[in-house]
Amino acid sequence: MVPEEVPDDHASRPVPSQRTRPARAHKAAMTVAMQIVEEISSQDHPAGTKLPAEKEMLEQYGVGRGTLRESLRFLEMNGVIIMKPGPGGGPIVGQPDARDLAGTLALFLQLQRTPFGSIVEVRQQIEPVIAGMAAKNAKPEALEHIRESVALMRDNLDDERLFLKANEQFHDLVAWASGNTVFALLLSSLHWITDGSPLGVDYPRDRRVAVLAAHERIYTAMADQDVESARSAMERHINEFERYLSRYYSSASSSLLRWSDIAL
Repeated sequence: MVPEEVPDDHASRPVPSQRTRPARAHKAAMTVAMQIVEEISSQDHPAGTKLPAEKEMLEQYGVGRGTLRESLRFLEMNGVIIMKPGPGGGPIVGQPDARDLAGTLALFLQLQRTPFGSIVEVRQQIEPVIAGMAAKNAKPEALEHIRESVALMRDNLDDERLFLKANEQFHDLVAWASGNTVFALLLSSLHWITDGSPLGVDYPRDRRVAVLAAHERIYTAMADQDVESARSAMERHINEFERYLSRYYSSASSSLLRWSDIAL
């Protein structure tokens, strides 16, 4: 009698789902763009470094003029390079920042029909954590820059333009003081989207005074290396902002983000 065949355990297990979307082949222009970025990165070229002229690049990368120019346009749009016009001009290494990331992020958020309130919600979750990391990791020079941004806000409470500038500086500096580049770029871009969206949000003087007080509490906690107090103070600050929007600008949270408002 032939024994009944026992099914193989491995063969009977369900096959893990695979990505159904095929790998996307890189266009020649994208491949060249990646090679240029690799060179900038590997050679550690600082912002302002002049890259080779077009003729040299054509020989180096072995592509046509149209392909190379498409590559450079892509990199320029993302802030990686700046095209200097005129004789002696050409590509120069740029310094892409959170605004460049905010523009790209806003493009995807518009296509996903994302409301403004989602940005505030994300900030409510991650910004207190980042403030705690800054309290733990901030170097003395980073703390000094944060202190200066608080002083700038205090000295310019009657100037809304300078107030907003100081507000942007403060949150950016706290993010970078965390010591985590991913957090820093993400938060800075989210903050730029928050301020860059034309929602008509106004900051009357009493609101500016409240923001200044919040920044002073957060800075003091970070200067004292008090992680929990920094987290708590930032959480209170962002929650106050959300309540302010809900009370006075109730339609803002449901307003859809638009790429053109952020990328310009």
